[in-house]
Amino acid sequence: MTDLAALLTVQELDNTAGALRHRLATLPERRALEEATASVAALGAELAGREAPQRELEREQRRLEGEAEVLRAKADSENRRLYSGAVTAIRELQAIQEEISSLQRRTAQLDEAVLELMLKIEPLVDSVAELRARLAAAEAAADAATVALAEAEVAVNAELQSTLAQRATAAADVPADALARYQAARPQLAPSTVVRLVGSRCEGCPLQMPSVEVDRIRHLESGLADCDECGRLVLH
Repeated sequence: MTDLAALLTVQELDNTAGALRHRLATLPERRALEEATASVAALGAELAGREAPQRELEREQRRLEGEAEVLRAKADSENRRLYSGAVTAIRELQAIQEEISSLQRRTAQLDEAVLELMLKIEPLVDSVAELRARLAAAEAAADAATVALAEAEVAVNAELQSTLAQRATAAADVPADALARYQAARPQLAPSTVVRLVGSRCEGCPLQMPSVEVDRIRHLESGLADCDECGRLVLH
């Protein structure tokens, strides 16, 4: 009887271990990390979506600025040639002046286009900067959540390992056949696979047992019976 009583301790520790495993799987820190990770992913995608048009406009701005610089350089070169004295023919001088005017008009158009692009880029820059700040904060929150989850897992795992060690010690005191019967029945009857006989009632049943059945159970040498009603193991 003393050895079989240890089976109740085994059952209690199994229930505790099950609760700890469930707690480990449903830690609030795990949910917090999932939410933080999802936030990082969403903000990262949003940032990429806003950076793409900004980069495209900036590339176009650099292209126009480069083209304008080329035209300015050409206009300066033509202007120096105009006043160098190397050209004396009136028609050629007029042609140079017309070329310089054309280059200046085109440069002015490019400068205007660049200004328009800058006005379009400015709000995008502000928006991207704001998103980058939010993303950095979300990444910091995810890092903190990762640490918090790791710490919580360590704490719960320590409880679980202690419980399993106690369970092993208690199980060593239970007869092998009784432990095998308990472990076979537990998947269907947990958390109360093993119950006591209280008066004429199995703790797992709402009804009273027939007196003949109670007498049979009490006279079993093994001290462990199967309840005909609920199938639980009855300890007396």
